[in-house]
Amino acid sequence: MKRTARPRRQKIGTVLDEKLLTAAKVLAAKEHKRLAQVIEEALQEHLRRKRAQGVVARTYGAIKAPLKVVQSVLEEEPGVLES
Repeated sequence: MKRTARPRRQKIGTVLDEKLLTAAKVLAAKEHKRLAQVIEEALQEHLRRKRAQGVVARTYGAIKAPLKVVQSVLEEEPGVLES
């Protein structure tokens, strides 16, 4: 019989806000899960949301473009370069 490979786990140490930790423990108990599982699910969801953000949200609107390209775009927009 072939064994299914389990994901490797690594123990970490961290400091969390006491109220946040308590809320996570309560949720784990209500859902009959281990605390580590609740934290892992929350981290997976956070990372999924970050990956799903659009380019503007990820880069805060920064554009990696040559200066000439940026200048030509700004010149096309009336009033932008006028002070």
